[in-house]
Amino acid sequence: MSETAIVGSNPEVRSGGCLCGTIRFTVTGPADDPHVCNCEHCAKRSGSPFQWWAGFPMAGLTWTGEGGEPTWYDTYPGKTARGFCGTCASHIAARDYGDDTIIGILATALDDYATDPALVPTNLNRVAEAAPWLAQCDTRAAVAG
Repeated sequence: MSETAIVGSNPEVRSGGCLCGTIRFTVTGPADDPHVCNCEHCAKRSGSPFQWWAGFPMAGLTWTGEGGEPTWYDTYPGKTARGFCGTCASHIAARDYGDDTIIGILATALDDYATDPALVPTNLNRVAEAAPWLAQCDTRAAVAG
């Protein structure tokens, strides 16, 4: 059965991957704690003032692309590793050492991130570390424009 057919038949199965398609994955299970993180590591790695994450059960993760698993880099040595594509450098996932129950997936690495209501952020993490100008952005103008 194709990856698309599996995802289409069960809203708790989502597919995603990197920009070049070398790394693909499916996650099965409910999205946990969809949030926006403003920490320095997310900002530096992404080139953006924040990143949008959601957790999924590690047991429901399958790497399906020809590239297999991402390349992992310890952003917090011995605590947290971040996964990215070694070909196109897309950021995909994060995992904490000692917790094999959940994997953090960048929402934008999921194929249907823009239309999945389960991914709407419910929390803003590390707000004190956010770019100070971020609160001044008028999102109404961007939506209307």
